[in-house]
Amino acid sequence: MIKRIIFGGSCLFVSSVFAQEKNDYQEMLQCHADADKPGVAVWLEQSNKLVFSDAIGLANIETRQSLETAQVFQIGSASKQFTAAAVLQLIERDKLSLQSTLGEFIPSLPAAYSSVTIESVLSHTSGLPNYNSDAAIRAEWDSSASLEQVITTISQMPVANTQGEHYQYSNTGYVLLGKVIEVVSGMSFADHMKKYIFSPLQMNSSFVIEKGFSSGQVTGYSEAKGGANQFIKPMKVDRSWIHASGAIASTLEDMSRWHRAITTGQVVSVKNFKRMTTKAKLNSGEEINYGFGFDIYPIRDQHSISHQGWVPGFMTWSIHFPESDLYGVAFSNNDTVHPGQVLLDMIARKIQLSPRPINDVNIAEYSKELTGTYLTQDHKKMVIFPENDALFSRVDGGKKRALILREDNSFSYECTENYFQFNVNNGKAALTPVDIYRGKQPPLQKVDI
Repeated sequence: MIKRIIFGGSCLFVSSVFAQEKNDYQEMLQCHADADKPGVAVWLEQSNKLVFSDAIGLANIETRQSLETAQVFQIGSASKQFTAAAVLQLIERDKLSLQSTLGEFIPSLPAAYSSVTIESVLSHTSGLPNYNSDAAIRAEWDSSASLEQVITTISQMPVANTQGEHYQYSNTGYVLLGKVIEVVSGMSFADHMKKYIFSPLQMNSSFVIEKGFSSGQVTGYSEAKGGANQFIKPMKVDRSWIHASGAIASTLEDMSRWHRAITTGQVVSVKNFKRMTTKAKLNSGEEINYGFGFDIYPIRDQHSISHQGWVPGFMTWSIHFPESDLYGVAFSNNDTVHPGQVLLDMIARKIQLSPRPINDVNIAEYSKELTGTYLTQDHKKMVIFPENDALFSRVDGGKKRALILREDNSFSYECTENYFQFNVNNGKAALTPVDIYRGKQPPLQKVDI
C-alpha cells in the first residue's frame, strides 16, 4: 500500500508554517476567482483570532474597481439568522412567544396562515409556501412595494402542507416574521435591526436594504447562460419584496462581530442560542437539519452551524464549527458562483477535513498501486497513468488532469480539497470519491483492460 507520510515540526518553524498556510489560502482564492471578473471575499477565524482574509476580483466591471475585504455585500438569506435572533429578543422581553400565531399580529392574513405558530415559521415547518416560485409574483417584484402590499400578494398562495408535517424552506414565512417584528416593536424592520442588533454590536457597516437593488459599494452580477465569462445585470428583484427574509447588507468584519456576539450570549441568551442551533422536529418526531435561522448538519463528521444566502447578484455562506471554534464567511458578487467552495477548501485544510498534500514522493511507488482503469457508477472510464515523473487521470478520453498526491492513500485534483481515497477490499482495488460537503460517494472499481 501507499505509505502514509507523517509530518513533524518544531516551534522554531512556527512563523514559516503560518506563512505557508497563508500562501496556501491565497492560492486557493486565486483558484476560485480572477482579478478581472466579479469575485470573492473571504474571512476565516479561529478562537476569535483572524486566520486569513482577502478578496479577489472586481467590485464593478465598468469602473474596474477592485474588491476589498472591507466592502459591503448583500448577504441574502444569511439574514435569516438575524431575523430569528430579533424574534427571540422580543420573546425574551415577553412581547410574544414561540406558540404565538401569525394571526395575532397580522389579522389580515388568510385563515390558513393565521393559525401558524412563530416557532414553526422560524424552523420552516409551518407549511407556508415559498413565494419565489410563483410566476405572477415574479412578474411584480421588479418594482418597489410597501410591506402591506407584499404580504397581501404573497399570502394569496395556498399553504403547501400541514404545519409540522414537512420541512419546506419558506421565504414567505420570514417576510411575515419581519412584519411581526414591526408590529410588536412599533418600528420598521430596518430601524429595529439597527437599534437592537447592529448598533449594540458596533456592526457599523450593516443595514437593511429597504427598497431598490443596490447596497452601494459592490455591484452584483450574473453570468450569461451559455456565455462563459460574460457578465450581465442580475434579475431585478426590489429588496422591498425580500425584506426580513434576506435584505441585509454587511461586511466580513461585521459578520465576525455578529458571530462572536450571537455565540456568547450578547444577542440572545445562551439558552436561546442553543435553541436556535438545535435541530427542530416534525410532528412525527423526526429531526430536520434546521433550527431557527441556521442549518445544522455534520461536514466530514464535524458538527457545523451555517447558512447560505442568495439574492440577485450576490451569494454568501457563513459557517461555524463549534468543536474547533472555527468560523468562516465568504461573499461573492457573482450569483452563479458559490463562495462556499473556496471557503470550505480553506476550512478543510485548516482542520484537516481532507488529507494533507505531500511532496517529494516516489512516483514509481505510487504508480504501482494507482495506475490503471477505474469504472464509474455511470460506466465512464477513469484512467490513471504516469507521465514525466507525475501522475495524471483522464475520463473517457477527455482532458488529462494532474493528480495532487496526499496522505492516507489519497489524491485530489488541483484547486479542490475534494479527494479520492484508494483502498483494497477482498483483493479488489477501488477509488472512493470524498466530497468535503456531501461525504463519501459511490466507489470507482478498478478493472482489468
